[in-house]
Amino acid sequence: RDKIEKVENYLRFYFSYILNHPLIYPKEVNFQMTNRCNLRCKMCNIWKLPRRGRELSVKEMKRILDEVRNWENTKYVSFVGGEALIRMKDTLELIKYANSLGFHTNLVSNATLLNETTCRKLVKAGLERIALSLDGAKRETHDFIRGRGNFDQVLKAVKILIRQKKEHNIKVDFTTVVMSYNFKELVDLYFLAKEIGVDQWFLQAVVLDNTFRNFDYNSPLWIKEEEQKELGSVIDELIHLKLRDRKFIYNSIEYLRALPKYFELKGNFKLGKCMAGYFTLNIDPYGNISICNFGPNINLIGKNVTEAWKSKEFKRTRVLIKRCKTPCMMLCYQRFSLPELMRLLLKGE
Repeated sequence: RDKIEKVENYLRFYFSYILNHPLIYPKEVNFQMTNRCNLRCKMCNIWKLPRRGRELSVKEMKRILDEVRNWENTKYVSFVGGEALIRMKDTLELIKYANSLGFHTNLVSNATLLNETTCRKLVKAGLERIALSLDGAKRETHDFIRGRGNFDQVLKAVKILIRQKKEHNIKVDFTTVVMSYNFKELVDLYFLAKEIGVDQWFLQAVVLDNTFRNFDYNSPLWIKEEEQKELGSVIDELIHLKLRDRKFIYNSIEYLRALPKYFELKGNFKLGKCMAGYFTLNIDPYGNISICNFGPNINLIGKNVTEAWKSKEFKRTRVLIKRCKTPCMMLCYQRFSLPELMRLLLKGE
């Protein structure tokens, strides 16, 4: 039955894309708790965004959850940043509330604010999944990218969380941004993650400007032409590892195979259908529905969320996204392909 439901939903998303109109509600609501962050990672510009007034209150976010709890198919709520745990008290309260409504909850964190006490509070609130950022198998690599001392902090936090797994049903993941500084360590990262005992490992190709305003392919983050043969070998090894254990590496084989082309083709790269505006409802810290840099300029404070999701303004944004030429391998991008559907039909993955 689950497999049939997945295929049905997949087809509804497909026809939503064709029609530029949602025939199904999103799988996930994503609250960007804040743009504020206590790190200055080399590949991230979110923390540079100016503050645009007050951030959404807990009461306002609870109202949104109250409405979307009635949406068929919307089963997941994620809390991200910036660093979401800068709003620790609010995030804990919202995790607990979302959990009480029957949502599955997920948190993405840089681990800087995680210790025995905060990890215990997150688990007690009912958090089901947490993803920690790890961008190097070596301390010097990760700390060069994210900041001195962060590698040790991530490993300390993940070990605390894995101890909690013995008593509570929480999943612990790593996420890695693939870039010039760390691609040679990806296989070592795989084995490190396996050794530590995390549940899944997510790979995300670097986006040169994650505010989608400026792309410079001369950036030191970009994997250069002379390095791409080595990148191909690394990816071949990761595909081999994924074939041995399909679920540990989250990314599809299609995604992994596309990584070398992404860096080779630069601005000419385009593959798959971008499902931004369909799979997820993204809400920025100020209550705006936010999809990349396209709008739709709808603020949800005091507004009906269902009407916003089906509105003409949102439809215009979906049309703009379909015309988007920006090379992108954000994880929302290539979950929509014929091989994906065949896996659902044949294996139920």
